[in-house]
Amino acid sequence: MKRSGRSRGDRERVDAARRQAALALGRDPDQQVPVLEPQDADTALSATTGPASTPISQSIGVLTIGEAAARLGMSRAELEGMIARGLIEALPTGFTRMIPTSEIERLRKPRG
Repeated sequence: MKRSGRSRGDRERVDAARRQAALALGRDPDQQVPVLEPQDADTALSATTGPASTPISQSIGVLTIGEAAARLGMSRAELEGMIARGLIEALPTGFTRMIPTSEIERLRKPRG
C-alpha cells in the first residue's frame, strides 16, 4: 500500500534535491539535518550547546524596479534612466535588476 499516494521515486527525488541544496550551500550532503530528520536527545543537546562560531549571514533587502519606483514616487522609466546614468545602484538578477532597499533609503533622506 502507498502512503499518501507518493511513490518511491518521489522520495528519491526529494532526497536528491536535498543533497543538491546542501552542496550548493557548502554543507556536507551526508550530514544529518536536525530540522528534517529526528535525532536522539543527547545529540540534539550537544548540537545546541556547542560554541557559537558560526558566522551570521548578512542579507540585504531588495525591490523590483516597479516597487522601487512606487516607493520613490516616480515612473519606472525615470528610475531606469537614473540606473543607466549611475545614480542608483542596481543588482543584476537574471533578466531584470533589483534595487537594494539601502538605495531607496539613501534617496528618500532629506538632503541638507
